[in-house]
Amino acid sequence: MFSSRFAKLAAQNKSAWKAGLAIVVAGTTFKVVYFNFSRSVLVDHMDRRHIQATEHLHSARQFGSAAAVEREERVPQLSQEQKEQLQEYLKLLADNNPEVYPKQKR
Repeated sequence: MFSSRFAKLAAQNKSAWKAGLAIVVAGTTFKVVYFNFSRSVLVDHMDRRHIQATEHLHSARQFGSAAAVEREERVPQLSQEQKEQLQEYLKLLADNNPEVYPKQKR
């Protein structure tokens, strides 16, 4: 009884069912197209940023290496007495600040 009434209503509203189905299909199509478009935009943007970041990292490493070499060239070598004094100073710092300079086991 119920199914026959529903079948008659469904048959009478065929155009409404078609319109509803068209709306669902159009909405699904729009969602899929928009998702693929936005995904491609995001992936392209991430690729560009990754390339820029990699180039920046490379140039920063080159600059750091060049700056380290330049610093080593500019600094005069320590005499033996200065090296000993530096070691004494570092030992004194380590003894007075054990939380900053933990003792190394040798």
